[in-house]
Amino acid sequence: MRPFSPLLLLILVLSSLSIISAQENSSFQSPVSTDRKPWTEKRFENEPDNFQFAILTDRTGGHRKGVFGKAIEKLNLLMPEFVMSVGDLIEGSRIPDTIDSQWAEFDKLLQPLAMRFFYVPGNHDIANELMRSEWLERYGRSYYHFIYKNVLFLALDSTDGDDDATFSDDQINYFKKVLADHPDVRWTLLFMHHPVWMYRSFNGFIELEEALKDRPYTMYAGHHHRYMQAVRKERNYYVLATTGGGSQLRGPQFGEFDHVTWITMTDDGPRMLNLKLDGMLRHDIASAREAALRDALLQAADFNGVMTINEERTAGKILLNIANTAEDTLYFDGRIFHNHHLELDQSILHKRIAPGQAEAFVMSWHLNSELPFERIDPVEMDFTIGFRPEVAEPPFQLEGTYPIPKVIKEQQIGFMEPILFLDQAEVTLTTPVQGLVIHYTTDGSQPTLQSPVYTAPIPLKEDATIKAALFDPASGSGTDFLEQTYHKVPLHPATKVRRDKPGLSYQYFEGNFQTLPDFNTLSPVRSGMVTDFDLEQLSEDRLDHFAVLYTGLIEVPEDGLYTFYVRSDDGSKLFIDGELVVDNDGSHSARTRSGYIALQAGKHPIRIEYFEDFLGEELSLYVQNPGDDQRRKVVFEQLSH
Repeated sequence: MRPFSPLLLLILVLSSLSIISAQENSSFQSPVSTDRKPWTEKRFENEPDNFQFAILTDRTGGHRKGVFGKAIEKLNLLMPEFVMSVGDLIEGSRIPDTIDSQWAEFDKLLQPLAMRFFYVPGNHDIANELMRSEWLERYGRSYYHFIYKNVLFLALDSTDGDDDATFSDDQINYFKKVLADHPDVRWTLLFMHHPVWMYRSFNGFIELEEALKDRPYTMYAGHHHRYMQAVRKERNYYVLATTGGGSQLRGPQFGEFDHVTWITMTDDGPRMLNLKLDGMLRHDIASAREAALRDALLQAADFNGVMTINEERTAGKILLNIANTAEDTLYFDGRIFHNHHLELDQSILHKRIAPGQAEAFVMSWHLNSELPFERIDPVEMDFTIGFRPEVAEPPFQLEGTYPIPKVIKEQQIGFMEPILFLDQAEVTLTTPVQGLVIHYTTDGSQPTLQSPVYTAPIPLKEDATIKAALFDPASGSGTDFLEQTYHKVPLHPATKVRRDKPGLSYQYFEGNFQTLPDFNTLSPVRSGMVTDFDLEQLSEDRLDHFAVLYTGLIEVPEDGLYTFYVRSDDGSKLFIDGELVVDNDGSHSARTRSGYIALQAGKHPIRIEYFEDFLGEELSLYVQNPGDDQRRKVVFEQLSH
């Protein structure tokens, strides 16, 4: 046999050393053979069942161009195994061509993404039946599930119910069956657009939580454009921020930032990191604890500033109020900018405000210019307000410039509502401004320092107009007065009805309306009786440009003053006993208006006028009974014709 050469022997030795591997991982190789090693003994984190995926959140609702595309570029560098979403991918429309062009734009934006993308619908993606039909034609289903490496993914459609942020019975039953069919998965992850668990009425969500209770799971949603991590049912529930959606972007501690969410799925659950598009953030950067600080800080930074003036408009006070509703000490530093036309007795401001306390600055000023007051330079304050680093790192604070309004009337004094009463009333006045007192009159005269000082509710037994103003006792300077008239009203008598039937009569009209029409001049397309306010059923296939007139009777249970609320998109009016109670007219998105009326127990004629302009239709009626502390939806058992 031919002997080995020394060179060949050296190669064989080195080769044998190179295959020495760590016991816990056969992929690891090193020639180091010493007893002590230049590395720790911890195991390699490369479990074969672990995997990584990412979540993209709200893009629309006032979207900012370029952000979503930037996120896709970075995901291609991170290389997750796939990407989930929580909806609001397009802005939405009622026009087929517009919907098609918006999806075409999104498809072009998504095309560079190298890995699989899972769609979840938001309210901007499915805002009406036309958009729902388009979604189903493009993507087949609006809710579904899949399993990946023994992890169950549930993609929910939170626009599928009878109202916003609800689920249909079919959808709830579908997911209950999915959960029953897959009891042994190692984790369950749920993705939806609305954070339904934060809503007062869950409309089916509690059933889903009940079906989930015996398994590990995690919830992800969007919609609010503000990040929030919370623990509910001993599980993590997340509301994600934005990936280009409308946001003030005030920072992570306020939950306002653009990000993608990075998930590493392990047997112990999802390990989560928020990747800010220009950095990385921990998963609880805006927890419930920090959300309370955020809300307290935003409230404190309102300042409720007011600039009072004397009758000669040459001097007055500047008042700033800072309320600390948090459980931590609040620090405030401010500086009034130099003003060429005013002289102030102080301009450097410091306060340390204890938890649950409020502090005020009262600064005197006088005019040192011949310019009239209306033409002087604006008064502005540079400020920093927040909590010190022991609460959060970096400091949890706001910085900015606060322009002090020259005139604030409506915010100075609050008048009690309602402004109607039956036999007598005790009117309360409130003010957010500290350091001043309220003087008032009830005889129609303008309040002065000699007028009564408000210390207790003002008793009224007849119609009266209350005028009130804020005054500084030391200087005598005061604000412009505000006034409110209160009316004593009789009960509207109930209507005697021999025979009536459940539901309301209706007349349906078509036309291009921007305000409520004179229904007496129109001919109805159809008429009949209804037992709900289902506008889509009345309008059939017509999405926009129609009006409905409802008439009948409403029954109230007792004598007293009732508050009615009408929520509509677009305009509406409510009449009871021929009197206009709520005026919510005009072309607008969904909003609520209210009004008062004194009614005798029994039945009263009711008339509801409604019109739909475009994009969304909604009509709801609510009532707050005498002595009740909350409003309730009017049910059709109270209505007849």
